[in-house]
Amino acid sequence: MNNSSTKFTIEGFQDDELKIRINTFELQVSPDQFDIKFGKVYDAPGKNAEGDKLVKGTPGKEVRKWNFSFIIDNTGVLPQMPSGCSSVGSSIISSIERLKSITVDINDESHSKPFVRAIWSDLQIDGTATSISFQYTYFNAKGEPLRSKVSVEITETPKENPNLRSPDISRMPTIKDGDNLVKFCEDFYNDKYFYLKIADLNNLSSFRALEKGKRLEFPPIKK
Repeated sequence: MNNSSTKFTIEGFQDDELKIRINTFELQVSPDQFDIKFGKVYDAPGKNAEGDKLVKGTPGKEVRKWNFSFIIDNTGVLPQMPSGCSSVGSSIISSIERLKSITVDINDESHSKPFVRAIWSDLQIDGTATSISFQYTYFNAKGEPLRSKVSVEITETPKENPNLRSPDISRMPTIKDGDNLVKFCEDFYNDKYFYLKIADLNNLSSFRALEKGKRLEFPPIKK
């Protein structure tokens, strides 16, 4: 599996169906550390009774996590330049920015991080980058970084309702007197007829009787 001639690629996508590609990042050499872990994800995280602390939900599906580290090097010692760099000896910041754009930079439209697909030999994972860090280890005379060790964790995306995406915390209002689902749906989706779907999502017994002080979720919905 650890074959330096087998390219390790990371692709970034705007959508969870992995159809709208942002860009691709190709590792110069195979990872120097690579682990696959399995664990449970938690469904339906939310707030406590006071509405001010995140609490875990119930254990959900088992997913994989890829933890790996690799080198970005533009000193010329490697036969291939880093993705995003145009000349040997130039700063690797452009390569770093390219990697960030497909893993962690927030999309202005969806308010979420990119969805990623990582492929190495016959291994593949589709998910999101849950952590990424850079350790710069070599600089040129101008103080520009030429080498960095990168550590990445990608967590597999569990299969969920294809019509819904992760909730945007900025669209989790606290109910006040006079609030109603129809008005919220007009404000958030420009479509008042989403009120039944939102009532079902939030496990409401009735879309009319909203509990004052309760927080509701209004995630992006594919129309």
